[in-house]
Amino acid sequence: MLASSRTIAVASALAVLAAAPVLAQDAMSSNAMMGGDPMAGAGKTVTITIENLTKGQPFSPSFFEARTPDSRPLFELGAKAADALVAVAEGGNIGMFSVGAALTPDAAVGDAALAIHTLPGQTRTVTLQVDADHPLIDGVWMLGNTNDGFGGFSGVDGYGLTEPLVLEVRGYDAGSEKNSEKKGFLGALGGGNERDPEDGVIAGHAGIRGDADAPAEWNWDVNGPVARVTITPAETAM
Repeated sequence: MLASSRTIAVASALAVLAAAPVLAQDAMSSNAMMGGDPMAGAGKTVTITIENLTKGQPFSPSFFEARTPDSRPLFELGAKAADALVAVAEGGNIGMFSVGAALTPDAAVGDAALAIHTLPGQTRTVTLQVDADHPLIDGVWMLGNTNDGFGGFSGVDGYGLTEPLVLEVRGYDAGSEKNSEKKGFLGALGGGNERDPEDGVIAGHAGIRGDADAPAEWNWDVNGPVARVTITPAETAM
C-alpha cells in the first residue's frame, strides 16, 4: 500500500554524541516501565519509524505519546516552550516527558514509547498503542548540535490511520536559549553546557551559522526536513 505524505514543521536539539552502539532493543513502552498493560485488547498498534536525514545533527533519544484530543500537545508553534520541552531542546533530556506520561493522573496520555539516539543516516523504530480515547500522536527529540533546537510533530491521528503516513519533519527552535554557537554554551562542543536564556517562543530554526565555535558542517537545509517519520498502522505493516 502506498504511503500518503505530509510536511510537518518541527525542531531538534542535542549534545555531542559519540558513535552510539546499535542496541538490541531500540525502545521501551511506558506500559512496560509501569509493569502493566492497561491498553491490552483495546485500540490498535502503530509503528513509528524515525530517519535522521541530516549529515551533522545527531538526534537525542526520542519521546512519543498517544493522547486525548483535548490534552495539551508536546509543543505548539508561537507558544512558550514548556519546561519539559526546554529540557529536550537544550540537553536532549526526555525524562520530564516520560515521567509525566507515567504519572499523569487524568488519563490524558494513554501510551508512550522511547527510542535511543538516532545518528545521521540512522533509523529507529518503536511501537505505540492508540485507541478512541487517545487517538493523537506527538513526538519530540533534540537536534544534538544546537543550543536549543529540536524536531518533532504533534496531533497526528494515529487511530484513524488506514495506510502509512509519511511526515517530513523540519527543525524548530525552542526560543529558550540564544543561539550563540559558542563553546561552554553548546554541549556538543565540549567545555560545558551553560545556559544563555532567551525569552522567545517556538519557531522555525534558522540553522547553524558557523560564524562562532560550531562548524558550518553541522548545518542543514532549513527549507527541508531534518527527519522523515513514517507512521504505519498494524494492519498495513510489512
